[in-house]
Amino acid sequence: MKRKKILLIMILSFSVLFLLADENLTILLDKAMRANPEISSLEFQIEALNEKEIFVQKLMDPMLAIEYSNVPYNTWKLDENPMSGIQLKLKQTIPFPGKNSKRKAVVESEGQIKIHELDELKLQLKDKVKKAYYQLGLNRELKVVSLKHIALLEDLIKTMINKYEIGKSAQSDILRMTLMKEKLLDDLEDFKQKESEIQATLNSVLNRDVRTFISTESLNLNFDLDLDNLLKTAIQNRPLLKKIEETSKMKRLVFKLAQRERMPDLTLWAGYRIRKDIGTMENIDFASLGFSFPIPLDMKGRTKAKMNNAKFMEKGVDEKYKNVVNKISEMLIMATSGLERQKNKISNYNINLIPDAEKVFHSELSSYTTGRANFADLYQAQLQLIQFEKILLKSKFKFKMYEVTIETLIGEKL
Repeated sequence: MKRKKILLIMILSFSVLFLLADENLTILLDKAMRANPEISSLEFQIEALNEKEIFVQKLMDPMLAIEYSNVPYNTWKLDENPMSGIQLKLKQTIPFPGKNSKRKAVVESEGQIKIHELDELKLQLKDKVKKAYYQLGLNRELKVVSLKHIALLEDLIKTMINKYEIGKSAQSDILRMTLMKEKLLDDLEDFKQKESEIQATLNSVLNRDVRTFISTESLNLNFDLDLDNLLKTAIQNRPLLKKIEETSKMKRLVFKLAQRERMPDLTLWAGYRIRKDIGTMENIDFASLGFSFPIPLDMKGRTKAKMNNAKFMEKGVDEKYKNVVNKISEMLIMATSGLERQKNKISNYNINLIPDAEKVFHSELSSYTTGRANFADLYQAQLQLIQFEKILLKSKFKFKMYEVTIETLIGEKL
């Protein structure tokens, strides 16, 4: 009686919590996207690169120089030498044509890389949240199965006690059934501990109190999934592959920028010298114009080294792209194979194995009640039914896990 009260309280507590929770998977995913600090960090980096696009194109600030020029060192007077004066000079450096546009192209490409990196991070975060959410759902469904069989076992034990009192059942039979019930009761503690772990993981991702209750919904399995051309879809949509492609493009742009950077920037200046009259000699102010540029000799080979670095980096990125595509292809084959296996398993257990196991159990129970069957057969039928129901549940959630894995690999929903 005490056990029944405990079980009733547990079931009612679970039901109340379930009713109070107002989050579904879609809401959890949305909260995870908004709460994750890594996502915020990448968003700020993208904003920073947007600003960088602006300033890499601008001219350098002009330079103003004021010079007390060509005065005698012993008097420092302006009216003793006709070359003495106050020199004003304005300088402006103008980048070689095409440099700024190529700098902008590199920064734009860096921004696109960060955008694809952000999309990939969101994709991986969704994968983590979904799988933890379904693991939580499986844990609770297994708990429900255990609770159902605990209640059934209590009724069986009562029947066996009544048969034992009239000499038609052995005490060892009662003990074995009680042991099975105790094992299922012990499993409830494991389910409770596992639920706390998974909820803590999910709440940590959501950046909130790890003890917050998370409700789970019943599974909605779709067996009519389009599994054709998955690799082609992945190549078109997977942010990780887009990031690698954009990185390769960025390295090509860096190579072109290095070629252009060796071309000299032009510096223009205008000067004006204010001169003082010397005695009766009138000194006219001087004006000057000029330009300068570095000679692109590349004596230490720095430009060539930059170009070679960009070229080899591009080749390395291209090889990485091929490797990642091969890995995705391999993982897609494994995931689709697992998905098909779980689909067939679910069908077999739903249509054949569990209905047959239920028939066997009820037949053995009826026969045992009337004394036409032994305890061992009833025990095995009960144990088999529990195992089959749990296998079916695990297969359903495994199917969903494989579905999530495929969606993550291809970068879109099936």
